[in-house]
Amino acid sequence: MSPRSQRMAARAVHPQQECDSSSSSSEDSATESSDAEAVKKARASFARPADWMIILGAVLAACAGIVNVGALLELRTVVSHMTGLTTNLGLRLEGVRIGMFSADGDHVNSILTGDSLHGHAGLAREAMLLILCFIFGAFLCGLVIPKNALHFGGKSFYGVALIGTSIFCTLCTILSFWHLRMPAACSAACASGMQNAMCTMHLGAVVRTTHVTGTATDIGSTLGRATMIVVRAACERRRRSYLENVELEVDLKKLTVLLIIFTSFFVGCFLGALTHSHLGAWTFVVPAIATGLMGVLYTCFRTKMKQQIKRMQVRQLEAEIEEVAEMVQRARSRSQHSTAAAVGSSPQRGITARDVDGQMAHALEVLQDLHATIQEIYDVDDNSRERGKRGARSGRDECDSVASDTTGQSNAPLRRVDTTRF
Repeated sequence: MSPRSQRMAARAVHPQQECDSSSSSSEDSATESSDAEAVKKARASFARPADWMIILGAVLAACAGIVNVGALLELRTVVSHMTGLTTNLGLRLEGVRIGMFSADGDHVNSILTGDSLHGHAGLAREAMLLILCFIFGAFLCGLVIPKNALHFGGKSFYGVALIGTSIFCTLCTILSFWHLRMPAACSAACASGMQNAMCTMHLGAVVRTTHVTGTATDIGSTLGRATMIVVRAACERRRRSYLENVELEVDLKKLTVLLIIFTSFFVGCFLGALTHSHLGAWTFVVPAIATGLMGVLYTCFRTKMKQQIKRMQVRQLEAEIEEVAEMVQRARSRSQHSTAAAVGSSPQRGITARDVDGQMAHALEVLQDLHATIQEIYDVDDNSRERGKRGARSGRDECDSVASDTTGQSNAPLRRVDTTRF
């Protein structure tokens, strides 16, 4: 009997085994596909902001801490703590109700009876005014910055928002020297609202620079998820899977950004208290100078700074691409050796290794295309005018060529475009 007949007979005798093998292969393929999708979602859930974004957020958080402590010490109120102001508003409204509608002797156990009706009404009015001023500052920022994600350059007027924050801080200083407590506090609240609305979210990283309630919550939840990944693998006495390592890496990156913002706000609070001990109301000048200087630099040198930052990003991407390309090349060479060793022993293993080798080659091609695209973008930014002139000349030549083709060579065969390049 020939080998082909033997294989046919074996399939006839054991059809169920082949079905089980086929179903097992399909289940493994589905599992690998779902794992790859989960890894992709995990990586897409957070992307670490650029270094300049983290530095900017840290400086703004420190300025917010200085403003908040300065307002608390100089103006006897908080200006960025909307939770506390809203709580105080509800509490004082109850005091107003007690003073207006309760008879004498009622609510004797409530501490709200210690203040008069006018006292409760005044404090409620101050809390409401500070909340509205904070919202108004964020509203002004929304007028000049239409997008919720921080993007350097472009048409977003971050310089205007920073200068506006500086103006409000300066106005707060002047009003404090004139002993106008509430107008000064309202100016500080407007500055806090405008600054906080500048950088609210970047690719999953919630960045609130004027308060740390959400930041502390994210620190705790992120740390809890990372700890659970490590503890679960340790309790099961196994190595962490690739998906778990990716999730842990993402959580640690996010935790780093959040800790920087939290620490910067804390340091700003300390510096605010230290500055107020020596300068008093001049404390508000420090964040005014910082935000004003950043706003002027951004407005005047936005294009040059954007080009410089893009050059740094291109160099970093090129280094990362070279590193990945070397890793893929090493993996490909190992795969080729494995293929040569497995062909003689198991045909099925040889096919799998060849498939992996093809995927490695495709990955190298993708990396090379990415490198070419980055270099092209870099060249476009540096030589935009020259490319525009060349494009105009090329467009005119192409129009002349098309006109010539349509008049004198209407019967000539069209050249086929190789779409595989794209």
